[in-house]
Amino acid sequence: MLDMYTQAVYASSDNNDETPFGCEVGGLAMLTDCPSSSSSDGGNKGLLVKDDVVRSVTLAGAFVPAPWITGGKILTMDEVRLFYTASDFHDMADLGVNAVQIPVPCDVFYEKGNEIEATVTKLLDRATNAGLSAILVLVPDRSDTVAHVLQEHITAAASYAASNPTIIALQLPSSDAQLVGIARSNAAELALLIPTTKSQINTIYPLFEDTNVFAALQLASRTVAKVASSDSLSDRMKLFYHEGESCTYRSPIEWLKCYRDMPVYVSSGFDLAIDDCHQSGEKGFMDYGQCNRFDETIHSGWWERHRQSLASRQLFSYSLGIGWSFTAWKMYDDIGSDDKSDNIIDVPAKLLCLRDVVDAGLMPSLKTVRKSGMACLNGPKDDFAMGDETVAPTPSPPPDCGNGWWNSTTLQCDYWVPPPPTPPPTMAPAIYARMVAPWAVGGAVVASLVGCLVMKKSRASVGYSPIDNINLSVE
Repeated sequence: MLDMYTQAVYASSDNNDETPFGCEVGGLAMLTDCPSSSSSDGGNKGLLVKDDVVRSVTLAGAFVPAPWITGGKILTMDEVRLFYTASDFHDMADLGVNAVQIPVPCDVFYEKGNEIEATVTKLLDRATNAGLSAILVLVPDRSDTVAHVLQEHITAAASYAASNPTIIALQLPSSDAQLVGIARSNAAELALLIPTTKSQINTIYPLFEDTNVFAALQLASRTVAKVASSDSLSDRMKLFYHEGESCTYRSPIEWLKCYRDMPVYVSSGFDLAIDDCHQSGEKGFMDYGQCNRFDETIHSGWWERHRQSLASRQLFSYSLGIGWSFTAWKMYDDIGSDDKSDNIIDVPAKLLCLRDVVDAGLMPSLKTVRKSGMACLNGPKDDFAMGDETVAPTPSPPPDCGNGWWNSTTLQCDYWVPPPPTPPPTMAPAIYARMVAPWAVGGAVVASLVGCLVMKKSRASVGYSPIDNINLSVE
């Protein structure tokens, strides 16, 4: 029934070869009958042999500044070698990681024998010893634009990458055709990765006919619309939104492979963060209300379940391409520490570190990556308003104030024009009783007259008059 529905609604869409999200059905729709032969016949086109998915982790903060990882400091090369030890690479391999991604400045390899190049080589040796491959990512200096990247820098980087057997791909700083040509002339057989974003997907392929060029999809940007949040309920709704959004990236990943013959590698954006709170200590950071409630997520069963869901959905979607790289491995504060007894996410930056996410039990096994689609078979559970042990349930609707409004501070209705005052209550009618003399009952004792109005006989006139509302006991 799902297949019939998908065909009826989406297969008849016009210009589906120009719309990367045209067949997006929450991660359930799969493109078939593709014009690309390498896609339709299950070809072997990828970065690793046997069509294996690249499961990489980024060595953040090693050669390109990442203050949220390194505690605000720029590491020396001695500190880098102590940060990413040989045991770290073996730990990565034990988890199921099969590659590391190493961001480096574009000009690192231009001057031969410098300390940064020597440290890169050292880390590559450690990766090789652990059985890992490597992807080199060229990052332009912040003071320059991509257009000012020097050709000789690309030449030197491509030559270095081609000479090291551990490196399986080189990611260029832009999709500029001239840079691609320079890299290819110096690395004839090396896979080249071209950075692109969601908005640039359908413009990348016409520039290239090289079958060993792949798209490097960058999903790391977080706009104000995605990070802003005003209360605990909005925080949960934001995670719910990211869970659903992660499944939609199956569509452009398969679309590029199908209609552009350009398999996709997700180079950034794979982590469990849903905002930019990990950057709160950096210069220019703007807090839009999303960071001061992070403690509510610690030891919360709700947040644990939904973060597991987010991890599973991203892992499924990104594995439909040729692979992905998790944002970071660990924080610099963890250097030399093997104590993982707490296994909790107690700071925002840990959501971007694979080791911390795995230790907290949030990541599915990387050794059994499946493409069955079970992670996205159902939508995220919309229980963000139910509350748990960390956040009270959503309050019931306020009382109806008519022409006014409910003031949640004073817990009463407010009005621009107050309603007329409520009239005072009407006096209850007086209750009259005849006083009976004790001797009128044949000597019996009148026990008590409790809770009533007792009246007394007036000597001056015939009749009865009320007395105070008191309790009397008469013997």
